[in-house]
Amino acid sequence: MSEKRERIIDAALRLFCQNGFQHTSTAAISKEAGVATGTLFLYFKSKDELINSLYIEAKNDFAAYLKQSLATAGNIEEQLRLCWQQATAWALAHPFHFRFFSMFSNSPFITRLSKDEAASSFHFLQDLVEKGIREKEFIPIEPTFFISLFNGQLQATLTYITQHTRLPNQQGVINQAFTLFIKSMKPISDKV
Repeated sequence: MSEKRERIIDAALRLFCQNGFQHTSTAAISKEAGVATGTLFLYFKSKDELINSLYIEAKNDFAAYLKQSLATAGNIEEQLRLCWQQATAWALAHPFHFRFFSMFSNSPFITRLSKDEAASSFHFLQDLVEKGIREKEFIPIEPTFFISLFNGQLQATLTYITQHTRLPNQQGVINQAFTLFIKSMKPISDKV
């Protein structure tokens, strides 16, 4: 990625998070990035294209980060736990990205095509869940629903820890949230 394009993406990320999509002009993005407005349009045909490119690239980076970390984990539950821990670490290290995902994951500004392209980066997670269901580590559940529940609980955890920045045991909260989630996905006989 060219240095100017990267500056435009970074500026757009910050401004979309601070001002929202509709209240962020391409002129403001260009100014924040330190480039001419015409330069922005060399890389992106429109503000819509810019936000969709940002969404896809950010999701792909996040997925790659999670996927690389799974190589060191053992069984399926350990892999999901590591994924959970890595996701929280990434979100805390990249607060604008976390806020951007929170704000725009269900936004009409992000096209279905962009959402589908970004989701394809997370197929490794669906494969992991499907394997866990096949091996009866998890209750028989639609894998995409499992992932939706995983994401929802993770989102709630991240929102909680980012709003309560002075938690005495942040890692304990993260671990407790994962334990609550994973227990809800276990077959009844495994919950005792």
